[in-house]
Amino acid sequence: MNVVVKLGGSLINSAPDIVNRLLEYSETSKDRDTILIVPGGGIFADSIRTAGKQYNIGEVAAHWMAILAMEQYGYYLIDKTSANGVGSIDDLKSGISILLPYRLLKETDELAHSWNVTSDTIAAWIASMVNARLVKVTDVDGVLVENELVHEIGATDLLTMGTTCVDIGLPEFIRANNMDCVIVNGHYPDRVLAAVEGDAVIGTYIKGNI
Repeated sequence: MNVVVKLGGSLINSAPDIVNRLLEYSETSKDRDTILIVPGGGIFADSIRTAGKQYNIGEVAAHWMAILAMEQYGYYLIDKTSANGVGSIDDLKSGISILLPYRLLKETDELAHSWNVTSDTIAAWIASMVNARLVKVTDVDGVLVENELVHEIGATDLLTMGTTCVDIGLPEFIRANNMDCVIVNGHYPDRVLAAVEGDAVIGTYIKGNI
């Protein structure tokens, strides 16, 4: 089973530990699934948002700069762990890989050049390309409504909620592609491992078919 793990930039301090836990899991697992980590943008993308406002950077330039920010975060994760980096989704090997996404996105250029389409939607697009389940790992338990965790929600309903822990483009993309996504809190690595295994976990399940 292929799994795409979107690893949020908000977890930059604990992300290497999460990757190492995934590596340990992969090395001891009987199935040796293919797990592709898609890095978020984190502080690297935040600097582009700030500079974009200060220097009036256009959306197209900001889009590619933000993807390069994902690449920077990917190199950070590679530096802090023993995971391999890959620049392509062709012939992915079993085990853990960290995607360096710039070349892939530049060659295909299928997604909108907008801050509405960030690493969440990019991870979903990649998951659709490799026929993988999508796990979003972030710094909160999932989608919250009045500080209460929503355990399951349809992509259509999520579209109407405004700002949440996912980018604006994600629910629209998974609805259009009839995909699901589970959101888990990376401060609890056992939840990440459970989500990767496909087990029930504390988090939010986004259903693309409703």
